[in-house]
Amino acid sequence: MASESKVRIAGVADYQEIWRMFLQSHNENGLFRLSPQKVEWLICRILAPQFIPPEDTGPRGVIGVIGKVGALEAICGICISDIWYTDEKHLSDFLVFVDPEFRKSDHATALVNWMKQQSDIIGLPFISGVVSNHRTEAKCRMYRRMMPKIGEYFFYPKSSDSMH
Repeated sequence: MASESKVRIAGVADYQEIWRMFLQSHNENGLFRLSPQKVEWLICRILAPQFIPPEDTGPRGVIGVIGKVGALEAICGICISDIWYTDEKHLSDFLVFVDPEFRKSDHATALVNWMKQQSDIIGLPFISGVVSNHRTEAKCRMYRRMMPKIGEYFFYPKSSDSMH
C-alpha cells in the first residue's frame, strides 16, 4: 500500500534508495549507457551542498522523495539550469519516477506539483519534459493536464546500441 503522496526533501540517509530508484528509472527509460560516476557526482552535490566550494559554479538542485527512509516509493530531481542562448535561469527536472509497485497512487501528480511549488518558492520558471521508453503517451497526457505544452522531444536513430 502506498504512503500518502507527500513529497519531502531527500537527505543523506536516503542515498541508497535514491540510487535504487535511479537505477530502476534508468532501466525503464534510459536512452544512453549509465555513467555511475556522473550520477554519483550529481547525487552527492545535491545531498551535501555544504561541501561545494563557493567558486564552483556547477549545478545546484534538490531531490524530492515520497516514502520513508529506506523505503522510497517515488522520486524527482530538479536543478537550476539555463538554455544555451540566454543567461536567464530556470528549474529543470532530471528525474521523475514512481516505483512500479506504487503507480496506482497520486505520487506522480504530487511530484510534479512539488516541483512547480519549488519554482514558485525561488521565483524561477520550471521546464519539464518526458523522455521515456515506457508508457510515454500516458506520461505526456499527465503533464499536459498540469502544465502548458511548449514542445516535444524526438530521438534518432532508434537503435538498441544507444539504449542503456
